Amino acid sequence: MVTIKDLARIAGVSPTTVSNILHGRVNKVSPETLKKVEKIIKETNYVPNMGGRLLAKHGSRIIGVIITYEIRTEKNAIQDPFYSEIIGALEESIREQGYFMMLYTSGGYEESIRIASAWNIEGLIVLGSPPKETRKFINYTSVPVVFIDAYIDEEDDQFVNVGLQDYEGAYNMTKYLIENGHEKIAFFADSENPVGVDKYRLNGYIQALKDANINFKADWFIPVDFRKDVRHAMLKEFAKGRLKNFTALFFASDFYAVDTMNLFFEMGISTPEDISIVGFDNNILSEQSRPKLTTVNQNVSKKATTAVKLLLDIIKGKDIDMKVIMLPTEIVVKRSVRNLNQ
Repeated sequence: MVTIKDLARIAGVSPTTVSNILHGRVNKVSPETLKKVEKIIKETNYVPNMGGRLLAKHGSRIIGVIITYEIRTEKNAIQDPFYSEIIGALEESIREQGYFMMLYTSGGYEESIRIASAWNIEGLIVLGSPPKETRKFINYTSVPVVFIDAYIDEEDDQFVNVGLQDYEGAYNMTKYLIENGHEKIAFFADSENPVGVDKYRLNGYIQALKDANINFKADWFIPVDFRKDVRHAMLKEFAKGRLKNFTALFFASDFYAVDTMNLFFEMGISTPEDISIVGFDNNILSEQSRPKLTTVNQNVSKKATTAVKLLLDIIKGKDIDMKVIMLPTEIVVKRSVRNLNQ
């Protein structure tokens, strides 16, 4: 962790000068020195250690939970049923182990590290980190880190992750649709260039089509926008035009699947009579939707408890046998798919 003395050495000034700048006492500091020191502070991601006040004999007892969630204008991460469920499970597990959870929604690695450093966090659990950000956490974070639902492009023995069989789950769901007579299946995710979880789900879907000798077409993958008005405008246009080209729609999350079902209902399009729809997660939305949503189940609580155990083992210096754990999935058949073979 960078100290005031480190900053002073790099800048070629005294620690007192650095301290004065950090505390806003710059009336006796030349503009050149001020500019140089502020540049170094920014480049080193230095943050005053406020967490020192919380330290006891056994450390701060704070576990940071970081959601790397892009800044969104309409809904925050907690409103997403998946995130709300896993955060609740993480908090319970962390509390049971005698630690405190600090939750932070971050726009990126740099912001996350500033917060972690400021509060002297003993370890981090990072949710939903894209590959490039994951690599930065591994390379530059000084505290133990366990990821949930992260992927990296190259193997790394410092990468500790609790994930899901995303590829297999999507493959099996696509296979289920095919077994029910569906050959024209569109796949929806919220990025034009999926990474991480959505990428593996998309690849599982494509491979299942290939194994069934169904020719995947590039325009069968359809990105959806997180902004409700933009998304609904696109889906309405899709319903009026391209929907007739498909018999089933596979969404990478239950949230988008149920949202689309509701929108189509308002347009007079029934599920599954007019179009079959499936999702991924098996969260509360899939149970409360009408019809109930056929989806891919994942054990969110298991993800949370496994991640907490791994992190605390690392903090305590224990050896970790399995650093990358991929939890199984299963198809949950409900009522949103029409069997075309009957």
